[in-house]
Amino acid sequence: MKRLLLIILFSLLPTAFPKASMSDVDSDVVAIRAVADAYVSADPARLRDSFLPSTNLYTTDEKEGLRTIPFAEYLQRVSANVNAASGDRQATIDLIDRSGNVAIVKVTTIRPAVTVTDYLSLVRIEKRWKIVNKTFFVQPQNPSSPLAGQTPHLGEGSPCAGTDHHRLDFMIGTWRTNDPGNATVAAAEGESTIEPMLDGCIVHERRSLTRQGKHLFNGDAYWGYDSTTKRWLLFYIDDQAHMQVYEGREPAGNLAFYRERPDADGKIILVRITYTPINASSYTQTVERSTNHGETWESGGATTYKSKR
Repeated sequence: MKRLLLIILFSLLPTAFPKASMSDVDSDVVAIRAVADAYVSADPARLRDSFLPSTNLYTTDEKEGLRTIPFAEYLQRVSANVNAASGDRQATIDLIDRSGNVAIVKVTTIRPAVTVTDYLSLVRIEKRWKIVNKTFFVQPQNPSSPLAGQTPHLGEGSPCAGTDHHRLDFMIGTWRTNDPGNATVAAAEGESTIEPMLDGCIVHERRSLTRQGKHLFNGDAYWGYDSTTKRWLLFYIDDQAHMQVYEGREPAGNLAFYRERPDADGKIILVRITYTPINASSYTQTVERSTNHGETWESGGATTYKSKR
């Protein structure tokens, strides 16, 4: 009887994998996790090595239309945000599911304003695992408040649905602004509301600014990408009779806005404005000036935008 019971118990135990097969499975899972870790790191060099250059990222807009982001554009955004504080984001690898030469990885990233869920599709190509596709969903932490980086509403068939028109989407939201001032000028505080308009073709800002309780200006700014010239334009007007037009240029691949104006003595000054994300809930506007046609630049001040969520 004892011998019969032992035979029955052993027959119920799972069949052991051959050592070679188990080793193969483990090494692939380790390799897949290494790729996932590279993705979570947000290091541009590691991302470049982990993705196929032809990869696209996919999500939907507010009308449930497909939005496609090329990997090159995604990498540019990550590179611009490379100095963001890592403490503002927490990422976890929730799932690794592999069958043969393909795998799926689920990653959840929690930021101050949003939770991002990513599904990475991987393929083993010439013995190396590569990300060949990414789909993702962005969930606001507080859906009732405006969200920095929210994809603007796009009408069906909108001519502005392309990615070229949405490089400044990270500016969309409601903000408190701060200009730190300097030794001779006191700091200034303000509020800003930035939203898409004209079916996502224009980004519009309404901004007010005060210094030590005194009103400085109320101003409006409009950014838009011209599909004919393939360039961005910025139009600015305010209640102090200032009207300015800037042209978007991309030296070294970095988008900035330029205009020329005469100084008090008639000398031409070149002005440059850049916008740089810090994290999901803040970005900076930096103004620089040049008196030698852009050979050298002097700081004209930096404004920090922080979400009012």
